[in-house]
Amino acid sequence: MPDHDELRTEQFAAYVREAARRAGYDIDSPRGGGKTALARDTGMSQSTVGRMIAGKAMPDPAYLEPLARCLRVPLPELLVLSGLISRDVFTEEQQPRTLSPREAAADLGIRDPAKVELFETMVRALLTDQNLNSGGRGGESEVA
Repeated sequence: MPDHDELRTEQFAAYVREAARRAGYDIDSPRGGGKTALARDTGMSQSTVGRMIAGKAMPDPAYLEPLARCLRVPLPELLVLSGLISRDVFTEEQQPRTLSPREAAADLGIRDPAKVELFETMVRALLTDQNLNSGGRGGESEVA
């Protein structure tokens, strides 16, 4: 029975094989050149590509970004399948950061007190105008 790492490596290989076929790499034919082309396009050695596709080895993390680009798959999916990060990172709801106009000015690098005041006045005017035109309600102190 395969251990956890072996199972992960096999699942990664299955995903990469399918993605490589969809991306036009002929990885099934011995003379199709797909493995050689994938190695060239990602910067990996041919032997590394062969072991990865066979489910015998995981590529170095440095190759995941070029691999995702060549296979036209999301990098986060490769990161999860490789075991470098957990899927929970992407499933947790992240609340948007709410800023006051003063905080937004600071984040933008506006430090001069007169310019900060001008920025705050402009943001409040824009938010007031937006809320009046949309009929919505919103706090003047929040900037999404």
